[in-house]
Formats: sequence, structure tokens, C-alpha cells
Amino acid sequence: MAAISIIIPVWNRVDYLPRLFRSLASVSYEELEVVLVDNGSTDGSLGLCHSFAESAPMVVTLLEEPQRGAARARNCGLRYCKSEWVYFFDCDDELSPLFLNEIMSNLSDADMVVFPTMQDVGGVVRQRSFHPSAKPSTQILSSTMNTQGMLFRTDFLRQIGGWNDSLFIWDDWELGIRALLHSPRIKWVGQKAYHHIYVHEDSLTGPSMTERLPSILHTLEVVETELLNPRDRRALYFRYEILNGLLMNEGSRPVEVPLSVGLFYRMVGAMLRRYTAKGGKGTWRLAMFFC
Repeated sequence: MAAISIIIPVWNRVDYLPRLFRSLASVSYEELEVVLVDNGSTDGSLGLCHSFAESAPMVVTLLEEPQRGAARARNCGLRYCKSEWVYFFDCDDELSPLFLNEIMSNLSDADMVVFPTMQDVGGVVRQRSFHPSAKPSTQILSSTMNTQGMLFRTDFLRQIGGWNDSLFIWDDWELGIRALLHSPRIKWVGQKAYHHIYVHEDSLTGPSMTERLPSILHTLEVVETELLNPRDRRALYFRYEILNGLLMNEGSRPVEVPLSVGLFYRMVGAMLRRYTAKGGKGTWRLAMFFC
């Protein structure tokens, strides 16, 4: 049995899969199984997955999940998974060849491992923000825990319910928050950033907030039901106001924030919204100061 399974949802990424498969083929970690979950592709992606499964230097399992949604495809892989550890990756990105060799050590006392990744936006490559903290409020504002930046003990992930398959965007953000609410044993690995994560027009988390607003609001509403701590709810209030600033920056109307906070925090939220609307950067850091 493999020590770790990498679960990768695939949906209409025929142009990106060769790059992913080349990166997987360069991995030397032996106790690995790759689980590809086709999510109803119509562009030839499924055929490429079959070809890779036949020629790959590691065990590759190909599953199919007809119900659309990356979270549903990930849960399909999670149900199949028999390994002690599970990791989720996206099919349009590149895996670092030494990632597993360097991460899969001294994990006996951890429920999850969190580490930084490298992001490519229009050819500009930088490390994603990495703010190690077990406070849910920090995850709410910083989004440090993202899909390719979390590795789970399989039993722990199943215990907390896996991925929320009603979500179609920011599902990794929600999973990070929910994981922290269960007080996991976390190993933070911040010495090195891994992988090459591409942000492009076809990305689920692409550049336009307005186009994705209904799905974003649904995720925010789900997270609101999970939060009881006043500090966490303030952080979510600020996250709404930062979203409103981004919407205004795109020329769209802000949304009504469904959370109630005191006058001081409403004033802070208004400041965050205006600053973001004018193109201000790092607003989440300002918000953390007031949490």
C-alpha cells in the first residue's frame, strides 16, 4: 500500500495535462499512488489520462466522477484512497520533483502539514502569502491554507467530512478553516516554497470576482454557519468588506454584509473596503491587525 496518494481532479485540461504529467514523471518518491479523477471531460483529457496511467513510472489509478465540481471529484478520490496520507493537486499546475521526499519525514505526530507554494500570474512568479497560525481568523483573512499547500492524514480528513462538495470556489479556503476548527496537530514547513501554480483565464479562481460572485457568496455563507468565536466572525466580516472593495474596483456594486459587528469594526470595514476599491494591496494584513 502506498504511503501517500495524490488526488488530481481533471476537467477539460487537454492543453495543460502534458505539463502536469511531465512533472509527475520526475517524482522519485516510491511509496506513491496518483489518483486521477476525470470530472466529465469532453476535450480529450480522459484519453491523455489513460495514456499516462499506462506509461507512468508510479501506480496511477483513473476514476470518473460524472457530477461536476472539483470538490466532488476530490471526494471521489478520497473515498477510494487507502493510503495513510492524502494530497490534492490541480491538473493545470506543475509538481516539484523533490516535494514528497522532503515533506514525507517526521510526520508521525501530525494530522496535517502546511507549506507555501509558488504562484505564476501572467509570467510573474512569486511565493503565495504564508502566515503560519492555527487561528481560524488568520486563515479567513490570509488564505494561507490552499489546495496545493495542505497535506492531510487521510483519517483526519475523513473525520472532519472531507471537501464540501456544495462549493464550487474557495472550497480549499473553507476546508482550511474547518480543519482548524477541529484543532489538528499541524506541522508548518516554511523553509521552501513548492510547485508552480498557474493563474490563468480558465482558472476557477481567475481574475474576476464579479463573474464568480454567486459561488463566492455561497462559500462565505457556509463558513458563517461554522463560526462561533467573535474574533473569527469579525475576520469574516472584514473578508466580506475586502470582497466589496474588489467588486467596486471592478465597477460592480458591493453586496450586503450579513454579519453584525460593533460600530468600531464597521468603521474599520468601511476603511478596508475603500482602500481595496482604490487598488490597495495587502488589505488582509490590515484586517488582521484589527482582529
